[in-house]
Amino acid sequence: MPDLLLELLSEEIPARMQARAADDLKRLVTDALVEQGLVYEGAKAFATPRRLTLVVGGLPARQPDRHEERKGPRVGAPEKALEGFLKAAGLSSIDEATVQSDPKGDFYVARIHKHGRAATEVIAEIVPAVIRAFPWPKSMRWGPGRCAGCGRSIRSSRPSARARRIPRSWPSRSTGSCRAT
Repeated sequence: MPDLLLELLSEEIPARMQARAADDLKRLVTDALVEQGLVYEGAKAFATPRRLTLVVGGLPARQPDRHEERKGPRVGAPEKALEGFLKAAGLSSIDEATVQSDPKGDFYVARIHKHGRAATEVIAEIVPAVIRAFPWPKSMRWGPGRCAGCGRSIRSSRPSARARRIPRSWPSRSTGSCRAT
């Protein structure tokens, strides 16, 4: 089973706030993973004065497939109600639905099978959302910094980029060069 390693650089956050931030990172990421159906074996967060790290072990490679039953209109309902039900359930004709009886009458029921997505796709959506919503007690300025790939100083030419929480471009680790704008 795959593991997830997430590291956030947090140079401008006071060191006394890092332990709580590590717990917040773990809670936000693991809650989002479980909400998306990615149940993991274990998670551990680490904090240093300049970084937060989260290791999530034993993630499944894919979300589990889901089966849903969607109850529709009664048998003999108006055509508009049937069309709305078919559109909402993703069915092409009423023949794909089954008829189910209950004390109030006979109803159409759609049985829908949804395939699970790859864990990498789900994580690619979760991590940016967690970073944007991260509850820092003090906001970070993204101004002059260091490139993780080559160690050179990076300074943005746009004055408005200093106040942003997430920089517009990240250094390229594969080429070892900076792409700061």
